[in-house]
Amino acid sequence: MARAASLLGLLFVLLALVAPACGGDGPGCVDTDLDGFGEGCELGPDCDDRNAARTDDCDVVPPPDCDADPFATGCPCLPGLAECYPADPATRDVGVCTGGQAICRGGVWGLCEGAVLPRFETCEGSDQDCDGRVDEGVLSPCGACTPGCVGGVWGEGDAPFVEGEDTALTPAGRLTLRREERLEATVWIVNSAEATVSKIDAESATEVARYFSGGPEPSRVAVDWLGDAWVANRHFGGVSTVRKIAGDLARCVDRDGSGTIETASGPTPLEDDECVLLTVEVGGVGGVARALAVDGNRGPDGGAGGDLWVGLHDEEAILHLDGTSGAVVERFETPGFQPYAAVFDDFGTLWMISRDGFLLELPRFEPGAAPIVRAVPLACFLLYGLDVDARGRVFVTGFSCDSMSLYEPELERWTTIDAPPSVRGAVLDDAGRAWAAHTDGRVSRVRFDPLRVEETFDLRGEGVTPIESIGAAYDAFGQVWVASSSGGGEGGALGVATRVDAESGEVTAQVPIGLAPHSQGDMTGAKRAGGFVPEGSARHVFEGCLGGGTTWLRLHLAADVPAPAEVPVEVRHAEDVAALEDAEWELLGTLPEERGPFLLDFPLGGVLEVRLTLSTPFRDGAPRIERVGLEWACPGPD
Repeated sequence: MARAASLLGLLFVLLALVAPACGGDGPGCVDTDLDGFGEGCELGPDCDDRNAARTDDCDVVPPPDCDADPFATGCPCLPGLAECYPADPATRDVGVCTGGQAICRGGVWGLCEGAVLPRFETCEGSDQDCDGRVDEGVLSPCGACTPGCVGGVWGEGDAPFVEGEDTALTPAGRLTLRREERLEATVWIVNSAEATVSKIDAESATEVARYFSGGPEPSRVAVDWLGDAWVANRHFGGVSTVRKIAGDLARCVDRDGSGTIETASGPTPLEDDECVLLTVEVGGVGGVARALAVDGNRGPDGGAGGDLWVGLHDEEAILHLDGTSGAVVERFETPGFQPYAAVFDDFGTLWMISRDGFLLELPRFEPGAAPIVRAVPLACFLLYGLDVDARGRVFVTGFSCDSMSLYEPELERWTTIDAPPSVRGAVLDDAGRAWAAHTDGRVSRVRFDPLRVEETFDLRGEGVTPIESIGAAYDAFGQVWVASSSGGGEGGALGVATRVDAESGEVTAQVPIGLAPHSQGDMTGAKRAGGFVPEGSARHVFEGCLGGGTTWLRLHLAADVPAPAEVPVEVRHAEDVAALEDAEWELLGTLPEERGPFLLDFPLGGVLEVRLTLSTPFRDGAPRIERVGLEWACPGPD
């Protein structure tokens, strides 16, 4: 009996899903799609009674494109439920926006019920337009939903920030420093089986030098801000080393005093090459140096190429090395996390992955910074490639599960997609696209908005078939390089570096190199394309009340200023705009030590000009100003 009752209940549910519905405003109302419209219904006839999104407006509301979205309202279906979100997929699960459910009735999908979609932003403390920002454009000058706070805002609305001589805008429209232009035309690829490093001229696609790597099993490369290359030698079972090689003859050292620089000029390395600047041991026996990244430290004289950060895989630790001497500056223990790949974002945060599915974040400018580890939501593990775009979004590839993931730190959101088989190293290009190598001799071009594989290109050239493609890099001429462990030279026994045009996907060069290059990391200095300039300023004039008589009250700022960067906040007052040039600047305070709000003490009326001077001693970690609000009071009626 219980089984019969259960089957009967199931039958009633199915009938409810598939049976035509009658409206609730009279026995003569036939409303199949339950939208209140239909034959004999109080609201009137329905121009499409199989689509609840079309009632009496079929002349302006087109039928759904069921090929593009088979779950759209009015599309054919089998009985059941489906998740739905009839808005831009990029806004789903951002701010207040969430998905809903649609029910299949009468063989078509009904309306999406329960979904919260983007709407106009109002000032109430939440992200209603679902763009990742709360109350943007509607906050009071005080930076909150303060009805009594009257004044003006610089940085949004009618007065957005604009680029200046030494200032620029982030992708989110925040004010920051301009980046220096720098052309780096060299590709560095390690030859793991012979412990050497190939130096390739990117423009001519020629190996111009080869150096000994300074230890067995080299694998990772990181190019610093001066164009010098750091190489990590894993030395399984021994002590790992890192070696620094000058990228320019002017930085090589005449150690024997001969008056000339003895250095390699082709594929044959020299034992005592004078362009080898430094070799140091890192970690203990069996530590296995695997992850490398260079920060933006200019050094005490402003001319250094940055410090080196080394991830010790088996030792589960991170070393921060002085970029000039190689001395250990600090050490971070990472119990349970084995660093495999590393990269710094533009604003000084170190990111690392471990192959078993974890992402590490180290915001080095925060006082007392410690590693933060989070799981990567992939269907499997064996993470492999890593890079970060200009917005700080982290791109990760999953080798054994053929997938790619994008992590957006500001939203704390992960997106994962399927990828062509055996995805390996990754790099971002100047257009914000990712490139990912595949073991089978291919490379994929990936877009982020939304995350998708745009196209996959074959790396085979004339008579050359790359095998076991591993590392990916991007050069100053807008071309992608992929390092493969074999396929080059006579019989394909040597490694090969393949150059690909980033727009057409065409193979433009194949360069044979050494034996079995297992090369990964920033092999061209693409992440060091240009550091922030040391200083830049921006100004804005607030004119106050429309009829004059302004009482100037307070200045409010929203900014991210990581120490040791600074932003002095200055103002000056005059009767009118023309008189401002003769007025003296007054310092209100300096971020980040003083956060405001800053009290103002100026005569009634006139105008007020604000000047922000952004500065940083590093090539990364520049200040970011979100908005400046000036609070004032206007005179009441006589």
